[in-house]
Amino acid sequence: MQGRVSLLREPPAPIGNAAKYNAPFHFNRKGMRKRRRFEVKMKKYSNFMFVVYLLSFFIFSSEPLYIFAEGQNKEESQDISLSQNQKDKKEQYEQNKQKLVPGPGEVFMNIGEVIVETSSVTVSNVDLPGSVDVIGEDQLRKEITNNSLELLRRIPGFIYRDYGNGGVPNGFTMRGFNSNHGSDNLVTIDGIPINDHFWQEDGAPDFNQLTAEEIENITVIKGPIDAKYGNWARAGIVNIETRKRGDFLKSSLSLGSWGTRKAYVSFGTENFNNKFNQVYSAEYFDTDAWRENSEQKRQNAYAKWYYRPFSGIQLGLQTHVYKADWSTGGYITEEQWKRDPRQAFDSAQDDGGKKELQEISMHLDWNLKKDIPLEARLWYKTNKASRWADWGGGQTEMFTKENVWGALANIGYIKNFGSDSKIKIDSGFDWRHFDSNYQDWQTDARVRTSVNTDDDYIFNNLGVYIKSNYDINKYLRLFAGVRHDFFSGDTTNNLTNEKRDMDNYNVTTYKGGIIGNITERFSIYANIGTTFTLPRKDLKYAENHPDVTDLLFREVGLKANPLDWLLLRYAYFYSDEDVVAFVAGDYVNQGKAIRKGHEIEVNIFPLEGLTIFSSLTLDNSKFDGGPNDGNWVTSVPEYIWNTGMQYDSSFGTGARLWYRDVGKWYTDSSNQYSYKGYRTTDLTVYHTFTEKWTVSLDIKNLFNQKYAEFVGFWSGSNQYMSSNPRGYYITLKYNM
Repeated sequence: MQGRVSLLREPPAPIGNAAKYNAPFHFNRKGMRKRRRFEVKMKKYSNFMFVVYLLSFFIFSSEPLYIFAEGQNKEESQDISLSQNQKDKKEQYEQNKQKLVPGPGEVFMNIGEVIVETSSVTVSNVDLPGSVDVIGEDQLRKEITNNSLELLRRIPGFIYRDYGNGGVPNGFTMRGFNSNHGSDNLVTIDGIPINDHFWQEDGAPDFNQLTAEEIENITVIKGPIDAKYGNWARAGIVNIETRKRGDFLKSSLSLGSWGTRKAYVSFGTENFNNKFNQVYSAEYFDTDAWRENSEQKRQNAYAKWYYRPFSGIQLGLQTHVYKADWSTGGYITEEQWKRDPRQAFDSAQDDGGKKELQEISMHLDWNLKKDIPLEARLWYKTNKASRWADWGGGQTEMFTKENVWGALANIGYIKNFGSDSKIKIDSGFDWRHFDSNYQDWQTDARVRTSVNTDDDYIFNNLGVYIKSNYDINKYLRLFAGVRHDFFSGDTTNNLTNEKRDMDNYNVTTYKGGIIGNITERFSIYANIGTTFTLPRKDLKYAENHPDVTDLLFREVGLKANPLDWLLLRYAYFYSDEDVVAFVAGDYVNQGKAIRKGHEIEVNIFPLEGLTIFSSLTLDNSKFDGGPNDGNWVTSVPEYIWNTGMQYDSSFGTGARLWYRDVGKWYTDSSNQYSYKGYRTTDLTVYHTFTEKWTVSLDIKNLFNQKYAEFVGFWSGSNQYMSSNPRGYYITLKYNM
């Protein structure tokens, strides 16, 4: 590994006058030592221009999709028939898609227009008896983001925690869970879970590895209400579906404040009478960033192939590679933030990280019979990452290399008893094997000097489940599920060759729910579910380790469509979880964390093309018992209010205004320290011309508020990760 790191180092400074050009360090205007990035800048420019050239080639070359699909040039007369053939194939493909809108007995809410394939995972999620939100592609395409996790800001009750580290999983809060690196939420992409075992946090999902433009829709299930999902799903589940079908060419170029540049191109073809299709995509992103020492860059590339040998069966193969390199300004104290929020932490001039990821997956969707669908996935993922950080006692490197193998399958059965009565049963399993190596090094300017830790970890998880929806009649649906998870593993200390087995954990969880249709316009729902948390990271392998903690979740709600132009949903949620602390050499119970609150969402459609959206979450998450009895759970805002409006004219011009008000939260468990919250407004204006081109202007933080999306507490003070002031981004998109 030492040899690998040496490749990342700048060459030593030459002797003589050339040193001023090639020295690995220079001193900025504040007298801080800083790594030179001339070579990186050149690579950033080259990579960016490569994607631009690739994008231009596909847009301006003659009939690129058909050249690729057919492998030969066409005469002018044949172009007309091919164009008609493209339309026929598109119409046939569109027949397999449907528009999702909440109807009678369905309590999900859609944000924007949601179009999905009839066999989509999203379709099976929206019949759950709980608070489910679906963001459609039309909303996703109207925003430029640095990170795909930012798209979830549209979800009611969701808070994004930007850590300012380009390849480090960011945190987010939902339903009272202040998830460190997002680790309380199970995240899937095209049905495959992406949560890591050891990179930064046990169960952290890294949204940095996902290109926002690649997403077709996002479904957020709030609460552990679905037996299909087990470990890391105590706050909820985020299911993401990417673009996998169609004859299209999509591209975008974005330029923005602080040297932000983003290029994306994706094209797909449907071949052999729609029996075979392929999709290829690439993304390049870089930014100098507003804060000092906060440069970021990343690249993503995707290739997807799907084959349908006969009706009712689809075979797929997907590949993905990702690479990121970043610097970070680190966290600064409250006093420093008030004085200059742009400044970097004094010792952070060499902090940052690198990450690489490669993955491949096989997909099977098969209707064994008309009412017996089978879904199966098989995948392999490998990634390695380093994070350099100086927390005040000298720089260290946290290095993780992880290989993941996984498989899952779900088989369903649907039995109709009449026009208004049916039962749907799903059963299946999921299996994941994590092989992780974690190293901790003392470093000097990213150069390793001595090793502190070098451990291998094996972690296995097998889950089996069965769940059922039973529509007794058109007024009542019952839901029930049960799941059992098996966990095993071992660890090896590579410095001492000591090996230790992990205690085997076996956990059973239960789910139940009901939807009652009062009328076609009013539905009530309720659910209850149990879930768990294993000891975090290396604590699972310790001889003296904490027990599994249990969590009970409950929710009741109402969905109403009293008028054609008004749709609303109200929910009350409640969960309680054991709190365990290490006291006097042992783990002891210190009461419970009670997370409860109210949430209301409203969609109004007053005029053709105009949509008004608003949501309010009131949270009252506190500790019950123990030394923090009555105190607020840390990092959970007292309220979250989102409101916005969007107008799309008949002549292609549109605009969207979005306002967010996040209330006060406490940063330490004693509630002696807090942050007042923040208010931001974003504006997007766009115009589509010639049906294929769209130009948009995004203004983030329209009123230039000074704020921080992440404020935590350690080292005796609030620690801030500053958020950006007003920023401008212009984007040109092409869609054929």
